[in-house]
Amino acid sequence: MNHRSLNEAADAAHFINSLDRQRLVPLIERACGRGDDAVPRAREVLRRVCQAVVLPPHAVPADLVTMNSTVSLHAVDGSRTCELTLVYPEDSDPDELCCSIFSSVGAAVFGRRVGEEVHIDEAGFAGTRWVIAAIPFQPEAHGWHTM
Repeated sequence: MNHRSLNEAADAAHFINSLDRQRLVPLIERACGRGDDAVPRAREVLRRVCQAVVLPPHAVPADLVTMNSTVSLHAVDGSRTCELTLVYPEDSDPDELCCSIFSSVGAAVFGRRVGEEVHIDEAGFAGTRWVIAAIPFQPEAHGWHTM
């Protein structure tokens, strides 16, 4: 593999913070065990967790959506923007735009990077092509490695 191919492979890789992985796996197992309506999104998150390269919190790229990150989404056509925070299910608060990892929007943005297009099948988001425009806050970028 030449140098360019290695760089392209690294750019295509998805990453996860080791602490996020440690916390999410038991949550996914519980959601799937209960058989509630979060199961399809929990499985989507599990697939991403299993395929991701695990990094220590201090090595997480600043453009990666991790748990407790604030994400700025822009409609590809420029018609809309939205800012939300990705949270664990118990911290979900739609009125404050704190979206659970097991919501459609949460599962869509988790583990993605700035510039990636995401498909969101949820009221208020569906029917629009969205791109992750920025991450105004990421705990790891601020040295908050245990959040």
